[in-house]
Order: sequence, then C-alpha cells, then structure tokens
Amino acid sequence: MPADIYGRLGIPTVINAVGYATRVGGSCPDTEVVEAMASASARYVEIDDLQDAANDLIRRATGAEAGIVTCGAAAALTLAAAACLAGNDPEIVDQLPDTTRCRRREIIYPAPGPFDYDHAIRMSGALLVVVDYAATDALARIEQAINDRTAAIGFVWMGVAGNPRLTDLVALAHRHGLPVIVDGAFAMPPVENLTELIRSGADLVAYSGGKHLGGPQASGILCGRGDLIRSAWVQMVDMDVRRGTWSLQSWVECGWIARPPRHGIGRSMKVSKESIVGVMVALQRYAHRDHAAEQSAWQCTADEIYAGLRDLSRLRITRHRQALNGQPYAMLEIESGSPPDGFSVRDLILACRKLPRKILLAEDERSPDRAFLYTQCLQPGDAAEIIAAFRAILLSHDQLVRE
Repeated sequence: MPADIYGRLGIPTVINAVGYATRVGGSCPDTEVVEAMASASARYVEIDDLQDAANDLIRRATGAEAGIVTCGAAAALTLAAAACLAGNDPEIVDQLPDTTRCRRREIIYPAPGPFDYDHAIRMSGALLVVVDYAATDALARIEQAINDRTAAIGFVWMGVAGNPRLTDLVALAHRHGLPVIVDGAFAMPPVENLTELIRSGADLVAYSGGKHLGGPQASGILCGRGDLIRSAWVQMVDMDVRRGTWSLQSWVECGWIARPPRHGIGRSMKVSKESIVGVMVALQRYAHRDHAAEQSAWQCTADEIYAGLRDLSRLRITRHRQALNGQPYAMLEIESGSPPDGFSVRDLILACRKLPRKILLAEDERSPDRAFLYTQCLQPGDAAEIIAAFRAILLSHDQLVRE
C-alpha cells in the first residue's frame, strides 16, 4: 500500500486546525498502534476473549471495576444508557429501544448547549428529562426531577470547571440509588481525567478512543461498575449464540443472567478486533507518553503562527495558552479586525476551504465571526503553510478592495 494512499485515491488532504474532530478523521494513531492493528487483522480471535483482555487493561488504566472497547464514544453512551435500563434482564435487552418492560426508563440529562450529543442516550430508548445544569441551583433542580421512573443521571464533561461538580452530582445520585453516566468523550487532556472521573464516583464513563488517547477514530471505551459493564457487553456481542455453549456461559452459571440475549441494541455498534487491539495499544502507550513535551510543542506552534500573523490588521488574533474550557491546548482565537471593510472570519473560513490544500478551522458555535485555530493536530510544515495562506488571502482581498 503506497504511503500517499489519499493521493492514489484522488482525495485531497487538509491542514487540521480543528483538533480531534470526527469530521477531519480524529487522531493520527502512532505507528505502533497502526502496526498492532495490521497484525490483529491477520488472525482470528474470539471477540469475548479480546474484550476480556481489554477489560483487564482498562481496569488497570482507569481504576474502574471493568471496561470494554466500543466503536466510539457515542456507542459507549448508548450502551451505558441501555445498561441502566436493562440491567441483567435478557427480556428487556431483546426489546430495547422499546422500554415497555422497563420500570425505570427516564434519564436526567443536561439541557442541550453548543455541543449536543444527547442523541446517543436517546437511542437506547430512554426518555430524557432535561435539566439546566448551568443554573446556580442545578443540584436542586436535578433532585426535583428524580422520581420512581428515573434510571440514571447523566453528566457531560465540558471543561475543567464544570457545574455542578461531578462529586456533588454523584453524591446526590447515590443517595437515591441511581447510577451516574459521564460523557467524557473529549475529557483528555488533562491526562488525569483518565482516572479522575471514576475516582469521583461515576458509575459509567465513556471516552473517545480516537482523540487524544491516540487510538483508531471509530473506537471508544466504556468503563465503570462491573454489573453495568457486563450489561453493556452482552448487548453488543454476537447474537448467534446458544445457552450452554455461549462464550459467556459462566455469567449464566453464576446466576447473573438467565440466558444469552438475542437482540442486543449494540449489535449495530459492533467493534472490530483491529479497533479493540488499537485502543489497547494506545492505552498502554498513554501512560508513557511525554505529555508535557506534547503541550510544549503545541505552544511553540501557536507562537510561530501568532508571530507570523500578528501584524494583520484585518484579523484580530489572540494567543491562548490553553483552550477556553481550561484544557491544555495552545490555540489562537481569530476575530475580524479593522478597518471594517466587509472582510469577516466567515470569509476567511470559506477562503481557506477553497485552497488547493484546505485549512479547516474550528468555528465558534455561538458567533459566526469568530474561529479558533488549534495546534495539537498540526503536522510539520503546516504552521508555515497557514501563515502563507492567511497572508495571501488577505492580500487578495485588499487588491479587490483597491480595484
């Protein structure tokens, strides 16, 4: 296979100033991860054996009771919700997203904001009871929403300073005997969040495998309470199994579940052996990576781009040592400058998309005239190309204005 596979297929590559976003392919896994996935593709293995090995590794890496690899963080959230709905009842497992048999079918969840990934929870069949977590009295509102139909309480990690505090939410949920599901898809870095979310008492945590962790893009991790992980596990295994010869027959024999389920909701979310191995190797590498050096490199790249663009009056560029949500991502904030002659950040975004090698920026969800340039996914030479492209775009604009 040629190194430039995209060139061979006639697909242009882009300069990724967005970050670990799905629309640009997430991360670029390390060679060790890619080689492990290629090796995994050459042999057959029973997936439950592979998940069992992943379970051991995830337990050690996160501090959780158990864990599985999923085909993305969204799949992990759906399986987490399904686990809270079905538990170890195979009849319910067979029927989801039909929740007719569920005594508890509601999940309390944050009101949608700029990043709406609640659809993954709703796919389980759960009815979302939406609460404004940004309110000063959020905990009181959440407690008021709890009733005998509540199956779980959700929490979305949006930044270093969250509201309410996860520990407070967990304490509230556990007083009512309810599990807490955490969407931690992009909670790393800080690196400590790989263990901190579980340490805070969360019952289920969903991580993306294809962001800073460095695994394949279509992968994720669900970790947490052992019984709930078992429920998620059986809802995405091969359905062509029989009682007595099932690879997880020990769970029947110990009395945890009455029989193998037949129609788990996670069947459409099955994860490949290559992805499971890729996540496992990425997780092994994560603890040994030089994260301080990575962050220093991101900062140097941001400084280089800022120095090359700071004199452009038609753009107002602000350099940040960390992302606005407190994550340690060096970034540039880009807004329209002066004079106000019609050139906007939106014009810049559109012009960047028309380049022979597109430059993709992170667009502000709240303002069309503000964008962010993240450096963590830039590759060698990208910074110089960004500087040259921005200057050429603005020079062309000035020429049109003069004409």
